[in-house]
Amino acid sequence: MRIIIPTCDNYLKLIEANKYTMDKFGGKDLDVTVLGFKEPKFDMGSWKFVSLGADTGPKSYSNDIYKFFKDFKDEYFIYGNDDCVIVDEMNVDLIDEYKNLMDENPDVVKIIMSPAAKRNFKGGWFGNNLVESKQDADYRLSLHYSMWRTSYFMKYFQQGLSPWQWEMRDIAKNDGKIILGTIDKHVMDLGHLYRIGGKLRPTWYISEETGIKLSDEDIKHITPMIT
Repeated sequence: MRIIIPTCDNYLKLIEANKYTMDKFGGKDLDVTVLGFKEPKFDMGSWKFVSLGADTGPKSYSNDIYKFFKDFKDEYFIYGNDDCVIVDEMNVDLIDEYKNLMDENPDVVKIIMSPAAKRNFKGGWFGNNLVESKQDADYRLSLHYSMWRTSYFMKYFQQGLSPWQWEMRDIAKNDGKIILGTIDKHVMDLGHLYRIGGKLRPTWYISEETGIKLSDEDIKHITPMIT
């Protein structure tokens, strides 16, 4: 399954840190495509890069990624975040497991890949390490690291939105579709690098959800990439 990571010129440097941690913690063979603007100057290895033209800022977010997704034919994909680093060994086996779940249940349209659901989901137990979002929950269209059914992603696609405007919409409330999150075992655990406004978090190397921390060696290696 393809992982699609949108980025911008200001955050392109973060992709190097993202790749370093994904490769280290078990995701080296994953199929990753970065959507950006200027070509990266560091070695992307097996990762692909698609330029969307000129970067005109976050207000053009959905207009920009539409250039890619309008021709996207995969049934599923994983939406990834550029401002994250993976802090622990990945459970990549869960990717196929959750794809099979979507195959078997067409009403399952999105599965969050990280521990974020432990704090944010207040719905019901779905079984098999999964909890379901309430139908009237906020942020059903959150752009957090998640597996999406492409048809659902495109159903609510709207041009002219920034990432925050995308997430704030309530049009997916009570649509009858199933959005899930993992509870005890996750595809990945993340440290978040930046906050809105482009300021580096002082504890970027620690998962906000689990407290797991990168090693001092990894912190030293990554710091020049992100500053």
